[in-house]
Amino acid sequence: MDKKVLEVVLKKLDRESRVASIIDLQSVPALPKGENYTSIILRVTLKVVLGNGRLAKKSFIMKQMITEGTGGEFMKEQNVAKHESQIYSVVHKEMTYLMEEFEDTDDPLWCNFVHYDPRLSYILLEDLNASGYSVVPRQKGLDLDHAILALRGLGRYHGMAKVLEERGVISKDTYKPSQFFSDTNIIKALPYAGILNVAKALQESWGPEWVETGKKLMVPFDPFAEKWSKAEKVYTETKFTVLIHGDCWSNNMMFKYDFQKRPIGVKFLDYQIPQYNTPCMDVTNFLYLGIQPSVRRNNYELLLKTYHDSLVRTLEKFGFTGAKPTLEEITDTMNLLEFFGMVLFVSIYPALICSSTEGFDLEKIFSNDEEGGLNKDILTEPGMVEKLGPDIIDFVERFVPTLN
Repeated sequence: MDKKVLEVVLKKLDRESRVASIIDLQSVPALPKGENYTSIILRVTLKVVLGNGRLAKKSFIMKQMITEGTGGEFMKEQNVAKHESQIYSVVHKEMTYLMEEFEDTDDPLWCNFVHYDPRLSYILLEDLNASGYSVVPRQKGLDLDHAILALRGLGRYHGMAKVLEERGVISKDTYKPSQFFSDTNIIKALPYAGILNVAKALQESWGPEWVETGKKLMVPFDPFAEKWSKAEKVYTETKFTVLIHGDCWSNNMMFKYDFQKRPIGVKFLDYQIPQYNTPCMDVTNFLYLGIQPSVRRNNYELLLKTYHDSLVRTLEKFGFTGAKPTLEEITDTMNLLEFFGMVLFVSIYPALICSSTEGFDLEKIFSNDEEGGLNKDILTEPGMVEKLGPDIIDFVERFVPTLN
């Protein structure tokens, strides 16, 4: 075919598929109450006329950051909407170019970015539901098949981010450390309050066999905070560091399935708190907050190997010339983060998997309420003892003696 003819054909095709005008616009909540903690998520559905005159429907997701109250002030101070828009519009765009350069035909691990309005603090994104992606209910947690797919994706994401860092596209100086480890008020209101909530529940409602364990779990704040804050410094003790997601758990990823309902694709969501850190921080978040506890306990080595294989394979595929972490190095770093992961599980995991939509109270968390921001009542829900019990016993036996 003549080049000029092909050029005209492609331009015509592009014009025909463009939106010429919007006839109708509707927006409805995309998630029920309690499924997102820092944003209002709306599904925006448009009835449009395309360039060829045909009627069509378009669907987008609008994330409106919470700006009211103490929690809203914190969100504005952290400028989470801007950080997320930069990840989508800069980092992900460069990752897309990288995939094109190396003829990588795998699906991107993120949705398409459409628009960011800094004045109103909202981001407009592709609606992944329209492409067949869905979220696994947080109450259920991810099984082994989902966990393996997600860790393969996480390895790919970290690998591409490291390649972009080597090329000078990503700078570690752009991303601030999380206040999660250093802000005394946040530590008191979230992980520490969560530990005390569990301790009280064990003594009051889990039965006589749990009373002594609950008493042991009533640890003093100062040694707890000191040990907790050490997780922030783990990246200085590791050789391999990279831009990480920062909030990697099951509600921040969506899956696509084949005709037998097996997961075959994953995309990550909510890049609101990106950090430069050890990639094991993301892996720890995922293993302790995203998957079913029995899956983690029974397949821990397999899951780490799955992540490591994907990371190294991605680094090699995209021509990374630096030193690649060994599986032993990844395992050693995960061991350094084990206290962090176990605290996440004991204190925060119950609020993520409870049937209640009020597991968290962000206003209490960000306003430094002495009672903390976690709902103690959720710990009496059916199934909590079976899900939490083995790890609580492990935590008390291994870590509590070091906190008294």
